Amino acid sequence: MFFTKKKKIQKYLEQKAESDKNAFDFLLCNYLDGTLKTDLELLGITKNEIHIDWLDEIKCIGIQGRYNKYFADIQIYPNEFSISFDLDEPDDDISYTLESKEQLYRVISETIALLK
Repeated sequence: MFFTKKKKIQKYLEQKAESDKNAFDFLLCNYLDGTLKTDLELLGITKNEIHIDWLDEIKCIGIQGRYNKYFADIQIYPNEFSISFDLDEPDDDISYTLESKEQLYRVISETIALLK
């Protein structure tokens, strides 16, 4: 049976008990309902393109966007995430253990503050 990527993610989330969901799962929920993009825009990251890799061996929320004159690249995996901002190519990322979606937004906000 053929499922779209969003349907696969939705099915995956429906099969998990609320108490078993981790930070990555809650970010997937935010991706599906559109609040992930909205929350990033509230932090000042615009022109967001969100791409989901949903394969057996890798699951990732990939985000590319802009913060003022900086290009942003954020990669979120089930247990970690990486962030990179650069004027040309955001290649030098810094990785963090993914603890909560609030932590992700806090680290993005703190990283943006360093760009000012």
